[in-house]
Amino acid sequence: MSSDSHSATRWGGPPRRLTAEVRELLDLPIVKLKPYRWAFACVLVATACLPLVLAKLWTLAALAAAIGLVIVPAVRWFEYREALWREDVFRSGLEAKGRVLDIEPAGPQRRDHTIRVEFVARGTRVRASVIGCPLARKGLMPADHVVVLYAERRPARCLVVGRSVPEIVDAIFED
Repeated sequence: MSSDSHSATRWGGPPRRLTAEVRELLDLPIVKLKPYRWAFACVLVATACLPLVLAKLWTLAALAAAIGLVIVPAVRWFEYREALWREDVFRSGLEAKGRVLDIEPAGPQRRDHTIRVEFVARGTRVRASVIGCPLARKGLMPADHVVVLYAERRPARCLVVGRSVPEIVDAIFED
């Protein structure tokens, strides 16, 4: 799949298959955006805001309405968009070999390691952060070589999909 030592491209080939095993390996959730339950949210906001309005606490009533009708739907949409671009990067992203620069420790649930990687994308050196990399839970260390899939237009959007063996280059030195 490699065209040179740093990167490979997917020119017109079929997209990669995203199977259940791959989803589990890369920790990619199944993307389904359930419609936001606007009627339930409106009833909930009205129930919460009615006592606040009667008590003339306008700021708190507006804050409760903003949380229920703006912030929660926006967060759900951003989560959906994030999951979609991860799937898209896996299916049709370009492949490159890179190395791990740094690994930040995970939180209490041990699922949110942040890995900083460096790779060459189309002749440009890219440094990116990957949040929630499952390889970090399996003993990935700084200076390890990895295989990275990245979006063609935004190389900083990338996934670390596996470890790679560094290439050994034979060199003959003349004395």
